[in-house]
This record gives sequence, structure tokens and C-alpha cells, in this order.
Amino acid sequence: MTNSNLWVARYTGIVMAATLVCRILGLGREMVISNQFGAGFETDAFFVAFMIPNLLRSIIGEGALNTTFVPIFSGCLAHQDKKRADIFASNVLNLLIIALALIVSLGIWGAPFLVRVLASGFQQSPEKYLLTVRLTRIMFPYIIFASLAALFMGILNSYQEFFIPALAPALLNVGIILFALYYANRAGIYSLSLGVMVGGLAQVLIHIPSLIKKQFHYQLTLNIHDDEVRVLFQILIPAIFGLAIDKINFAVDRIIASYLAHGSISALYYANRLMQFPLGVFAIALSIAILPTLSRHIAKGEIDKMKDSFSFGYKLLSFFTFPSTVGLIVLSYPIVRLFYQHGLFSSQDTSLTEVALVCYSIGLFATAILRLVVSSFYALKDTRTPLRIGIFVVVFNIILDLILVRYLAHAGLALATSVSAILHLVILSISLDKKVQGIYNRSLLFFTLKTLLACILMAFTCWEIARYFDYRFDMNLKIFQLSQVFISGLIGIIVYYLSGIIMGIPEFRNGRKMLKAIMSRKMKEINENDPINYN
Repeated sequence: MTNSNLWVARYTGIVMAATLVCRILGLGREMVISNQFGAGFETDAFFVAFMIPNLLRSIIGEGALNTTFVPIFSGCLAHQDKKRADIFASNVLNLLIIALALIVSLGIWGAPFLVRVLASGFQQSPEKYLLTVRLTRIMFPYIIFASLAALFMGILNSYQEFFIPALAPALLNVGIILFALYYANRAGIYSLSLGVMVGGLAQVLIHIPSLIKKQFHYQLTLNIHDDEVRVLFQILIPAIFGLAIDKINFAVDRIIASYLAHGSISALYYANRLMQFPLGVFAIALSIAILPTLSRHIAKGEIDKMKDSFSFGYKLLSFFTFPSTVGLIVLSYPIVRLFYQHGLFSSQDTSLTEVALVCYSIGLFATAILRLVVSSFYALKDTRTPLRIGIFVVVFNIILDLILVRYLAHAGLALATSVSAILHLVILSISLDKKVQGIYNRSLLFFTLKTLLACILMAFTCWEIARYFDYRFDMNLKIFQLSQVFISGLIGIIVYYLSGIIMGIPEFRNGRKMLKAIMSRKMKEINENDPINYN
């Protein structure tokens, strides 16, 4: 393993640890919400209202801006021009504040229109529609906090500072949990909106000490003619449209689901949050950690090292996401029942959520690898190719939505999302291989096939153990529900890992060695030989 890949693994591990904390708190957040409010018209209204600023945040902030900002900012640092990097970052920050102020003003004013577009079915229930509009107006300023936090994350990631930025989203979950627990009786569903705003502000503030430590020098400058700013806009606009196209899939699902039975949107949301747990811990963590490295290799013209880092990232993602997919599919009902079925969340809600989880999980691997592939395009400063392919995929997804919803209701929307993600990965991977010839090789193919075989053995193991619990124990008790999920999953993972070793997969065999290496003090010695220090 090269020094560069050791650093990618090291940083991925750091981000995974922080993201794991965020996802655990996120799961706790959903458990609190499901317990306090169940899955009905109030939660439908909240999830749609939160979706609107959250979609803009994911497109503008953590999406297009961060992934296009990092390659340029990292390029300045790679050429040891910190002053130039600070001016560029200050320019972007000032422009972002102005743009966000305008967007939030328009969003609060146009909330009724946005709700009519994104949840048109809610107009059949005036009370539900008006509640969604009010919640949207309260939470719309969240986009300011989230986007600023995303920009600060990009700056710190470029300095190889990953832990605090990755931990910051946990504060959003903490805010929602605290307000839901202590203010739900007085403020009802509005308590969740207040928690979003307080948590969003905390996400921004937590970055300030790290920025000061890295000696980031903010400057009151606003120069749209700056060379780096011009380059940013050239790749940012296609990136925004590309990510907007991708998010349309999500929005269309909610529009169609708004015409389905009460609780359909909530079931999709709860299922998607469970699927997002491994996606966030592994895929998002790796894409955050690897983007500066890919960008640095591209800036220096090190294409072979870029391909090597991509291959390493692909295998690392596959190692974690394949068994995660198996676990979520085979243990879907036990997992949903364990985490959500309490308080106002009924067994019927569990059934609705479980089938959606299975359909979402089918596309988990494709969604995870897509993040790595898209990061590679952005490192190459190519945002147009993902845009063109994204337009085709979203049209395909909408057509598939309309077909499958007739037969599978809300689960059809989840299945369409997974099938579209698989198609998206195939087409985008072919384009990347043409752009960077040899980035996909035979070793990746053999690794994938052997890993799939190990997952089949894992699936059979989990299924049999879960069935044993159903036959022998009273599964209405939480202790047995927890034991069923934990023991089935643990033994399944052991079988998966041992199967990989038996089949001679090098990454399985060297897993412990790599873990020890990236966690040891020897990383300091690696840093001396291959420094990644921009201060």
C-alpha cells in the first residue's frame, strides 16, 4: 500500500469514527421522532418542510460548492500559495453569504409555492398543507448555517483536518433530540423545527476554533474577477445542475408519495435514514477523505497515483458496503422493529418501512460507489459529464417511478431509486474509464466477484439465525429483538470475513495489518517521507 493510500485510509478512519457518532445520534433522532410523533400527517409535514432547505443545502453547500471548492483550494495549497488560497476562500465565503441571504428571503416568501410543487398532494388536506408551509418558513434559514459549515469543512479538509468537520452534523441531531424531548409537549411538531435551527447554528460555530488554529486569514474582499473564482464558477454551475438533477429523483418520490396513504412519506424517510447509516459512515466518509488526495494527484499530474487511490477507495468501499447491503435486506424487518416500533410507531408502520428499506438497500452499493466516481470527475474538474448523464438517469427514474408505484405503492418509489442508481453507476463508470484509461481493471472485477460470493454466505447465515430467534423467543421483547439483530449481524460478518480470507482476497487477509499501520505512531514516519502539510 502506498503512503498516499495509507493517508486516505487514515483520514477515512477518522471521518468514519466521527460520522459513526453522527449516524448513531441520527438514528437516535429518528427513534425520538417516531416515539414522540409516530408516522402520520404531522411527521409527513415536517419531513417535507425539512426536505426543502435540506435539498438546497445538499446541492449548494455540501454538494456542488464543497466538491468544486476543494480541488481549487487544494491546488493552491499544493503549490504552496497559502495567501492565494485564503483570498480565494474569503471571496467564496462573501459571495456565498450574499447568495444565501437572497435565497432564504425568496424561500420564506415563496414557501406556499414550494410546498404546492414538492408535495402537491398535501393540498387535499388544508391543515397538512398549512402546517408544512409554516414549518418550511421556520426552517428555511437552516440553509445558511449548513452551507457555511460545508464551506468551512472544505477549507479544513484541504488542510487534512477531518474530525471536527465530520463531527459537526452531530450537533444538528443533538439539537433536534433535545428540543423533541423537552419541548414536544409545549410546542408539538414545531419543537423539531426549533431544534433544526439551533443545531444548524452550532454546526457553524464548532468550526471556528479549528479555522483559527489553521491560521485561516479571512479578508473582506469581493472580487468575482479573481482567477480562482472564475474557474470555480465555470465548474460550479454544471455541478449545481448535476446535483439538482440527482436530487430531483428524491423530490419526485416525495411528490408522488404525497398522493399515497398517510404515513407513506414517513415510511420512505425512516427507511432511507436506515440506509443512509452505512452510506454515511463508509461512502460519504471516504468521498470526503479522498477528494483532497485525488485533487492533489491531478494538480501534480500524477495520474497513476490517482488511479491507484481510486482503486484503493473502490475496494475499501466494497469491503464495507456489500455486507451492509446484505444485513439491511436480510434483517430489514428485525432492524425496523428494533429501532422504530415503540411509542406511537405501530406494527403496521414497521411493515410499511421494512419493505421500503429492502428496496432502498438494493441500490446501496451503487449509491456508495457513485460518490467515489463523481468525486473523481470533480477532482478532474469535469462537472459536465456527470450533468449530462444525470439528466438521462433522472428521466429514467421518473418513468420507472410512475410504473412501479402502481404496483408497489411507496416501495415502488424506493425500488425505482435503486435501479436508477445502478444504471447511473454503470454509465458514469464507463465514461470515467474512457477519460482515465485503465482506472477499472481486472483486479477490481475479481475482487467484486469474490466479495459477492462471501456476501451470499453471509446472507444465508444471517437468515438462518434470525429465523431461529423468531421460532424460539418472544420477539415482542426488546431484549430479544436486540439479540436477534446483534447476534445475526455479528456472526454474519464473521462468516463474511473468514470467507474472504479463505478465497484469498488480499484486502481481507491484510485488513488487520492495514488497520494497525494506519492507527500506529508509524504514521508520523510516513508523514516525514510523504508530507501532506500545507501550513
